[in-house]
Amino acid sequence: MAQGVFLQRAVCRRSLRVLGGASHSISARSLLRISPSFSSHRNDPNASASTARGICGRRLYSGLSTTIGRRGESAGYTTAFALFEGLWEAGITSCFVNVGSDHPSIIEAIVKGKRERPGRWPRIITCPSEIIAISMADGYARVTGRPQAVLVHVDVGTQALGQGIHNASVGRVPIFIFAGLCPYTEAGEFVGSRTEYMHWLQEAPDQKAIVRQYCRYTGEVRTGLNIKQTIGRALQFASSTPKGPVYVASAREVLAERIEPYSLPQDQWVPIGPAALPSDAIHDVATALVQAERPLIITGYSGRDRRTPEVLVSLADLIPGIRVHDTGGSDVCFPFTHAASEGSRFSTHECTKDADMILLLDCDVPWIPSRNPPPAHTKIYHIDSDPLNQQIPVSFFPAHGRWKADSYTALTQLVDHIKRDSVIASALKDPKYKARGVARAEVHATRLAEIASLPRLGDGDRLDGHNIGSLMKNSLLDSTTFVVEAVTTAQILSDQIQPDRPGSWINCGGTGIGWSNGAALGVKMALADMEGERGTAHTPGMVCQVVGDGSFMCAAPSSALWVASKYEIPLLTIVLNNGGWKAPRNSTQIVYPDGLNTTASDDEINISFRPTPNYAALAEAAAGSDSGWQNTADNSGTWMKGLRVKTVRDFRSALELANLRVAQERKGMLIEVLM
Repeated sequence: MAQGVFLQRAVCRRSLRVLGGASHSISARSLLRISPSFSSHRNDPNASASTARGICGRRLYSGLSTTIGRRGESAGYTTAFALFEGLWEAGITSCFVNVGSDHPSIIEAIVKGKRERPGRWPRIITCPSEIIAISMADGYARVTGRPQAVLVHVDVGTQALGQGIHNASVGRVPIFIFAGLCPYTEAGEFVGSRTEYMHWLQEAPDQKAIVRQYCRYTGEVRTGLNIKQTIGRALQFASSTPKGPVYVASAREVLAERIEPYSLPQDQWVPIGPAALPSDAIHDVATALVQAERPLIITGYSGRDRRTPEVLVSLADLIPGIRVHDTGGSDVCFPFTHAASEGSRFSTHECTKDADMILLLDCDVPWIPSRNPPPAHTKIYHIDSDPLNQQIPVSFFPAHGRWKADSYTALTQLVDHIKRDSVIASALKDPKYKARGVARAEVHATRLAEIASLPRLGDGDRLDGHNIGSLMKNSLLDSTTFVVEAVTTAQILSDQIQPDRPGSWINCGGTGIGWSNGAALGVKMALADMEGERGTAHTPGMVCQVVGDGSFMCAAPSSALWVASKYEIPLLTIVLNNGGWKAPRNSTQIVYPDGLNTTASDDEINISFRPTPNYAALAEAAAGSDSGWQNTADNSGTWMKGLRVKTVRDFRSALELANLRVAQERKGMLIEVLM
C-alpha cells in the first residue's frame, strides 16, 4: 500500500472532519486523488454522505494531497518541513529550539533542511531552557524589529516559557512560538501516532489557553495544506501594532503529513501599516504644545523605532522650554544629554506635578496617581499604538484626546505642521520662548553636575550604583549596547551612563525578571547579523548585560552561559551582587513606612541570598571552561572568564580586560560586582 493506509472508521471520521475544515485550500486535483467519484458528486448537495462512505468503503486515503509513508521511512516534504521553509520565506532567520517527544517530524525536517539547503534555512539554536529561548528571540526582535521563532514541546514546554511570554507581550515584542501537541491517535493509525507513555500525560484540555491571554494570536495547524497560511496570518498579528507574541500548535500526525511543495507570495502577507494622526489632531496637539507654559512629553518605548528619537529632538528644538521624560527605560527614546531631557524614572518623576500640558507618547504608565499626578487642569493628549492599554484591565489615566497612531509618523506630522503653520511660527518668535530655552539649559546643566558629583572614584572605594555606572560609561567603548536589568539600580545607572545613541540602552519593559540572560544574547546576534547584511567588515559593538543577582538567578543563568559558549556569542555580563532582592523591601516600605519591615533583616523578610553564590565561578563552569577561580587574566585561552571585584580599582581593571577579551578577541566574560 504505497499510496495509502487502512482506515478504521473513527480515523475516517477524523480525516473527513479535517477535509471539511480545509476544503477552501484543496485543489480539484487533490480531490480527484482522494476519490475519483468526488468530482462527479461535488455539485450535488446530497452527495456528501455517499461520497464519504465511498471514500471510506474503498479504504484508501491520500491525506488531502498527502501520502502517509511507512513508519521508519525518511520523511519527504512534510508539514514539518513546510513549517521551517515557510518561516524562512517569511523572513525569519533564527529558531530557538527546545525539542521533545512531539517533534520527530520536526527533527527530521531540521536535519533535511540543514543538509539540503544550507544558507536557505533558519539557523537552529539549541536552548536547554525555554525561558532563554524566548528571551533570545525577544532581544533579537528588539534590535531588528523582525520576529524570530521559538520551538517548544507540548504543554510543559509552553509553561516553561514562563515570564518570557509576559515580557514579550507587555514589551510589545513580535515573536513566533510553535509547540507540538500530543498525538490524537493511539494505535498507529497515522505516522506520528502515540508511541510513548508521556503522550497520554501531556495532553492538556486546551494547550493554547496557557498563553492565550498574552498572545496577539493563537492558532492550530490541522492540515499541512495551510501551514504556510497559518504562519503568515500569525506573523501579521505579531508584527502589527501593538506588536507581540503569537502561538501556533500542531499534533504529530499533522506534522508528519506529506504534502506537495508550495510557496506564498510574501508581498500579500504584510502586517498593518503605520497609522497617522488626523488633520484636526495635528493642529490641536501642536497648538497645545506651543501655547502651554510648562509642556511635558512623557514617553515609554517610542525609541524602539530607532528613527523616532531624532524626530522627537526636532520637536523639542522647535519649542524651547519643552521637557521630555522617559517612564519606561526600555529604549533610548530621547538623548539624556539634551537640555530638554528629564531623564528616566519608573513613572515617579516630580516633573508631572507642575505640567500644564502633557503629551503621552507610547507610554503605559505616565505617573503613579497616588504619588505624582498632574494638576487637575492639565491638558493631556495620548498618541500610542495601544492608547487604551487593551490588555490592562485597570488603567484609568485621563486624556482629552487619544489616537492609535505610529509615533514616528505622528511626530513627523507635528514637526512639519509647526514649521509650516504661520500662526505657530509667529507665536514662537516671542522672546519668552528663548528665555525658557535658556532657563531649561541651566537647569539641565545643574542636574548633570549633580550627577557627576555622586560617584566616589578612589581606588579603594567600595562599589555602588553611581561609581559602577560612571566607570562603565568612561571605560567601555562608545559603541557598547547596554542590556539592563538592574531593577533597583537601573535608574542610577541611567543617570550615570547617560545614554544618547538610539538603541544603546535596552531594558525589558515588562516585569518578568531574568529576561536579560537570554535577551542580551539575542541582541548580540541581531547586531552581528545586521552588520553582515550591510556587507561591512566592521566588528559589531560590544554588548554589556547589566543584571542584578536576583534577576540573574531567576532565569536559568547556566543555560544562558552555555548557549553563549556553544555558539560563541561574545558578551560582557556584569552581575550586581547586593546579596538578594531589594525591590520587595522597597515596595513594602512604600505601603508600610512605619511597619515591621523597617526593623526586619533581609532574612526575616526572605529576600537574602547570603551566603551568595560565586557567579564568576558559575560562568566558567557553565561555559565548560576549566576550573580555577583566581582573579587573574592568565587563563586567557579559555572562552569564558569570570572575575569578582569589590573596589573601584578592581572594577576599572576588569573593564579594561573586557575591552580586550569581549570586543577584540570576541570571547565571553562575566564580572561579579560585590556591592
